[in-house]
Amino acid sequence: MPSARRAVRARGHDPVGRLAVLAVGRLRALGVRAEAVPVLAQARRVADQAGLSATERAANLGSSLRVTGRLRGAPGATVVLVDDIVTTGATLAEAARALRTAGVQVAAAATVAATRRRS
Repeated sequence: MPSARRAVRARGHDPVGRLAVLAVGRLRALGVRAEAVPVLAQARRVADQAGLSATERAANLGSSLRVTGRLRGAPGATVVLVDDIVTTGATLAEAARALRTAGVQVAAAATVAATRRRS
């Protein structure tokens, strides 16, 4: 998942990008061909997600991501989405939508943690 440039500057690093690089290192050590490629970018700004319901998060993120030129024209490309925390799944759903629209197959999503669903 792409972080907003402002968030990366404030943190001083990109935690999700780092997770992807670490995962690729593990996969390669096992003999699996893998590459960490930042293929998604923000197409527009989104509001802070804190305190939003699942429906509000989905609306907030709708059409907010786009595929970068790195994967365009790569027919048959398959990707695994990487994110740190799944709250409602809205971010992963938007990422998958953007990739599918560009003709990219999403094989899976890998995350570090998930929040508990509120009932």
